[in-house]
Amino acid sequence: MHIELLNALELIGLGLLVGAVSPTFGIGGGLLTVPLLILIYGMSTSAATATSLGVIIFVSLSGSLAYIRERRIDFRVGFLFILFAVPGSVAGGLVSNWLKTLNVRIDLLQIAFAVTMLTIAALRIGALFRTKGTSASARTGDPDSGGPQPQSRLIFERAFMDRRGVEFAYTARLFPGMIVAFVGGFVGAMLGLGGGVIYVPILTALIGLPAGIATATSTFTILFANPFAVAVRFASIQWDLVLFLSIGVVISATIVPRYLHRIKAKWLLTGFWTLAILASVRLLLKVAGVHL
Repeated sequence: MHIELLNALELIGLGLLVGAVSPTFGIGGGLLTVPLLILIYGMSTSAATATSLGVIIFVSLSGSLAYIRERRIDFRVGFLFILFAVPGSVAGGLVSNWLKTLNVRIDLLQIAFAVTMLTIAALRIGALFRTKGTSASARTGDPDSGGPQPQSRLIFERAFMDRRGVEFAYTARLFPGMIVAFVGGFVGAMLGLGGGVIYVPILTALIGLPAGIATATSTFTILFANPFAVAVRFASIQWDLVLFLSIGVVISATIVPRYLHRIKAKWLLTGFWTLAILASVRLLLKVAGVHL
């Protein structure tokens, strides 16, 4: 694809948006990148999801470095999570390549991506309004424990302070969350999402990490899992687009994590998942032949 100056600036602007949103919510950015590449640039879903994976390399690297400086990554949980996410990422990339070879009239990847976005976004918005009085940057423990947890290799206590002086204390439960991490890697690689839309709910709901730590740890997990998906789908990635998108991504993904402690997460999350629903509905309409 030949990129003119106006398109280059447009791609850099898109990268700024993706780089700001992604580390904020611990996602790779595919929820924004894929629909925009399809709807604005007319790319096939296979090419768009693959190109999104290329952009996610820069999203996760910039975001992870920023979170390391902020001391918000749970490295112990993160490295264990990676052990399961990486095989899922490889499997998802292989399945995506297989689907690309099928001679079908309807784009299965586009439908799968849109349905996945709709489902996850609806669940996340519902969870936001069911949860009252919680904060991602407050001391937290295990609300279901009812007392001291037994110490084992699958359950352990975590306590540390980030760069801003916020203390975190919680119980991490590795099963079944670590197993489900495989699913996150699979979905992320197949649909160009990066996996964060699956990783963050697993890290918070199943493993027990506070939201502020879960988003940082998810970004760190994507940094290691995503390159395997990129390797599998390398030939489908449009690297010229990745180059310009990554310029904006690196700028915003480096800066935004420094100010996340000031953001009211509930309303930002609500806005983001609402956009995800609108984008997914638009993609489904496009598959159905309805052009708006």
